[in-house]
Amino acid sequence: MSERVSGPYRGYYISASARLTQPGESFANQGNTPVYVGSVSLAQGDPDNVHRFETLIDLGTEEHFATEDDALAHVEQAARQHIDKILQNR
Repeated sequence: MSERVSGPYRGYYISASARLTQPGESFANQGNTPVYVGSVSLAQGDPDNVHRFETLIDLGTEEHFATEDDALAHVEQAARQHIDKILQNR
């Protein structure tokens, strides 16, 4: 598993992670090639802030990625878009 923290982006730190998984039966059409899945968490003000929050972020049509960097970049960009959306609604 790989993780990187970036920020602050508009007052939030983004912690993106990518984890290598072995495809199950549902990925048989991909030739059983290992894939990466990405996840992200946000912290307001400080990356070690205990006041984190969880939310589901729409990642679009991408759910699995060929490389660690692809997964990290995609979930980090989705988090930035989510932060922009949060701040527009304030």
